[in-house]
Amino acid sequence: MSALSDAAPAPPSVLIAPLSSKPQLVTIAVDLLCARGERLCETVALHTSPARSATRAALATLDGEFAHRYPDTALRSVCLCDAQGRPFGDIDTEAAARAAFRMLYREIKTAKQQGERVHLSIAGGRKVLAVYAMAAAQLLFDAGDQVWHLVSSPDLVSRAALHPEPGESTLLPIPVLRWSAISPVLTELALSDDPFDAVTRYERWRQADAQRAARQFVQQTLSPAEREVVSLMVRYGLTNAQIGKRTYRSAKTVGHQLSSAYRKARAAYALARADRHTLTSLLAAYFSLEEAGNGSKPAERL
Repeated sequence: MSALSDAAPAPPSVLIAPLSSKPQLVTIAVDLLCARGERLCETVALHTSPARSATRAALATLDGEFAHRYPDTALRSVCLCDAQGRPFGDIDTEAAARAAFRMLYREIKTAKQQGERVHLSIAGGRKVLAVYAMAAAQLLFDAGDQVWHLVSSPDLVSRAALHPEPGESTLLPIPVLRWSAISPVLTELALSDDPFDAVTRYERWRQADAQRAARQFVQQTLSPAEREVVSLMVRYGLTNAQIGKRTYRSAKTVGHQLSSAYRKARAAYALARADRHTLTSLLAAYFSLEEAGNGSKPAERL
């Protein structure tokens, strides 16, 4: 048996793409993904109100093209609507933009929960939709998912052809900085169907994680002497001389202890460099909470 036949089949994937008045932005993306060996089980076309003639024509074109050319790929059109189910004619208000974000988030989350690889096209459509698409991808994408931009030759654009000739179009991968180091469907992000709530949940989790890391660094990595000088530096912004006066040490000794703390911070946080500003950024919230928990008042700066 050949190596090709022994290879595991590609996982099922879904293309989520905005549909403007140019259905070719969807069909070209499908062609290029299929050429890459993707096993597209579904294409989701996101659109505004079909009351617009251009949108109706684009939907009709896609329906006919998928029935004829992509019989193994389901086409599902999703209309952008408000909470009462009324279609938006455009993404030109805050309400429409927030609805678009929620729609993108739900579609991506559903695909991930079904075990599908997500391909998200940001070609065509409103710029605000592309911005929210990137935000949704940051919240929910795994390593195998991808955001794409479509780059086509001027000749293909002028012809408005639904399918490119070889070399006329390419998918440009857009890097996504994922917010979760593990699969988002296994985290608290999966508990919410609303991306705005998910962002709030993530921010709370991020802050708690930063506090845990700071607590471990201060209590387990720093020596008692380093902990004391770092605390004075971070809490009150004291100079080495001021810290030395407060702790009955020489400014030189304080400098050595802070240098040791910087070195430990580089190792603990995998940083290229660390200094006063770095430790203050990393540990200010920790020392503030510790101070509040102890019920202590800030000491006067020397």
